[in-house]
Amino acid sequence: MAPTKPRYRDFLTPALHRRFTSASLYTLGTCYSIAVWMGQGSFVWKWLPVGPAGIRTLLLFISALAIYILRVSQMHIGERTTTVPYETLTKYLFRWHTLQTLAFYIFSAWWFSEVFIYSQPTESKLGWIDAGKYHERIRLNERPIYLRFLFLCLAVAQSSIHLFADYDRIAFPVLKVRKGPSGQNTSPVVPAATQLKSGWIVSLNVTVMTTVVTLFGGSFLYFVFLRLTLWDWYFSVARHLFNLGRTGKPGGVNFPTIWWSFVTQGFFLVNLWRFTNRAFDAYVGQEPLKNGKPITDDSKDPNGSLLSGLKAKKEVPRNVAFWELVLITTRFDNRRKTIYQELGRDNKEDSTWSKIRNVCLAEIKGIGERIEAVQSPKADPDTVAAPPVVDLVPRISQPLKEDQIVTRTPPKGTRGSLEKIASDLVKTKSPRPGSSPRAVKLLDFGSSLMAKSGMTPSNHPAVKERASDLVNNFIHSPAGIPFRHSFIRTVTVVVAGTPFSHAGPIADAATALAGLVACSLKEDTYGRVQKDVPDIIRAFVAAIKQIDAFVTSLNVHWTDIDYVGMSVAQKKDLVMGKIDYEKKDAPEVKEVVEALRDGLEKILLAWVEFLDTCGLTKAEVREAKLLAGGERGR
Repeated sequence: MAPTKPRYRDFLTPALHRRFTSASLYTLGTCYSIAVWMGQGSFVWKWLPVGPAGIRTLLLFISALAIYILRVSQMHIGERTTTVPYETLTKYLFRWHTLQTLAFYIFSAWWFSEVFIYSQPTESKLGWIDAGKYHERIRLNERPIYLRFLFLCLAVAQSSIHLFADYDRIAFPVLKVRKGPSGQNTSPVVPAATQLKSGWIVSLNVTVMTTVVTLFGGSFLYFVFLRLTLWDWYFSVARHLFNLGRTGKPGGVNFPTIWWSFVTQGFFLVNLWRFTNRAFDAYVGQEPLKNGKPITDDSKDPNGSLLSGLKAKKEVPRNVAFWELVLITTRFDNRRKTIYQELGRDNKEDSTWSKIRNVCLAEIKGIGERIEAVQSPKADPDTVAAPPVVDLVPRISQPLKEDQIVTRTPPKGTRGSLEKIASDLVKTKSPRPGSSPRAVKLLDFGSSLMAKSGMTPSNHPAVKERASDLVNNFIHSPAGIPFRHSFIRTVTVVVAGTPFSHAGPIADAATALAGLVACSLKEDTYGRVQKDVPDIIRAFVAAIKQIDAFVTSLNVHWTDIDYVGMSVAQKKDLVMGKIDYEKKDAPEVKEVVEALRDGLEKILLAWVEFLDTCGLTKAEVREAKLLAGGERGR
């Protein structure tokens, strides 16, 4: 039995574990600072890790660990792609992942609140019962009920933010290689520690806003709708644990104390959630390297493991594998040379180069396939002819008729329909026809009235104009944002794919393939790449032309108030123009086009002396040069 090649996830999983450990250490430090704030007693015991502060730190880390588990189970790389924001809501709201997100945040908030409540002294009056005065009977304490409910509302609020902002996404850069000021290739990835240090001001503002809004919103829900319900439920449980009376009413809360406790601890909890998400994004979004080398270098068959990742069906290993391929082609010369040198055992198409070429070309050609699928007319099921019926036995006579022999001629148009309705109404509410002259006059009057008007209320010009104004005002208002058909979103869905964008793998395939073709002149000792250069150039040219033609022909929907009335030149500049990274105005499709043009330019510059002899016509070479440099606006 032949030995199986190591799978890509066998090397990706340990790398993710190391990054998870690094992120957890930072999160543990955040939990320790919160535990110190919760501490009571002397100054030394509040700070001493070996003691109550250390125990609280480990307990608080469970709240953060729940978010880490949620992120690992639901993470994806590509951006959610839909043509209308409302479609995103209906598509992703009613699904299992939404309930899972809500459940994990509720558990995290509940656990945090319990750690806080049981860390407080008796004087804070956050226990289950309120002893009251010596002569009074113990009663159920409403303060912890109200406080726990506020933490529950905080979990619901943070879950909504998590789903709306798509925290499950790991934002890999679309272009993994960019040209610096000196012309050298630079990486757009910021070190994880730097990412955690930046953006604190914005994070604190969002944290404070979330906590304050939850305080007032949760208080309104509690005292207006749910106070008695929650009290009865807690009372039914507490009466079996404590010696309480058979009945009881809420005793009230000390608002300044409870509000201060929730504002401070809610601020810490939201900050812990946001820091956990930021740490996960920062470390998981780093380059797929281990000790400065590709993660598959430890494999017995590095390129075989890499190919298994490139062909993976799951999104995460596939995106990481394409990123690693880009790094290999741009940074690691020795590893890149092995791609040309590894030959197939059975045939020429079994070599490592052939497999990588096929995978990359499949990504690039997938753009045209999606565009053709959208532009090709779909067959109307009503117009499809039914298969002919074959009569095996000849008929002797005509078949019997099953419908009515004598039928009334159906009324034509709106006028005839109203005449029929009026006639039926008169027949049901009046005596037999012919017995009442009044009925005959009523029918004649209705017919003459409809003939004079010639229209119905629904098609009156004033009604149509009023309805159009109402719809336009609604679309231009903030409430109409979810129903706007965006031009950019439509282009992204078609070019980059759906339900998640494939812009990253497409750009990686173009960058890696161009790098391998350009370096093959010096490193491909067997000359296998040369015969594939014409097909690769044609694939790049076809992809750019198809995107250009699709963007030019696509009409802007009337609800897209940002781009309605846009000219063809403005469309092309919006999607096909040069990227300005300082303004950060580059949608994903523009970055895909940038990768295709950069790759095409790199191939043409490297093979400029051999373009006329490699199998391309002069017209194809001229067109490729025009697309690579002439229309870039540089």
